[in-house]
Amino acid sequence: MIREKLAKGTLPKENCRMTWYGFGTGGMCTACEQPIEPSEVEVDCDLGPGGVLRLHQRCHELWMREWRSD
Repeated sequence: MIREKLAKGTLPKENCRMTWYGFGTGGMCTACEQPIEPSEVEVDCDLGPGGVLRLHQRCHELWMREWRSD
C-alpha cells in the first residue's frame, strides 16, 4: 500500500522537518488507513507547508525506506 501511495503521489517523498513519537491517539494512519491505537506508537511527521503525516511507527519506517530506495 505504501509503494502504491508513493507511486500515485498520495504519500510524499521527503524528509520530515520535525518528528514526534508518542502513544496512539486513535487517529488514522496516513499510510495504511488503520487507526493508531493507544497501545501503539504514533509518529507525527511535520512536512512544513505539506502538512503533518500521522503514521504507525512501522508504517513510518517502511515509508522512509521505500521512498529513499527509489
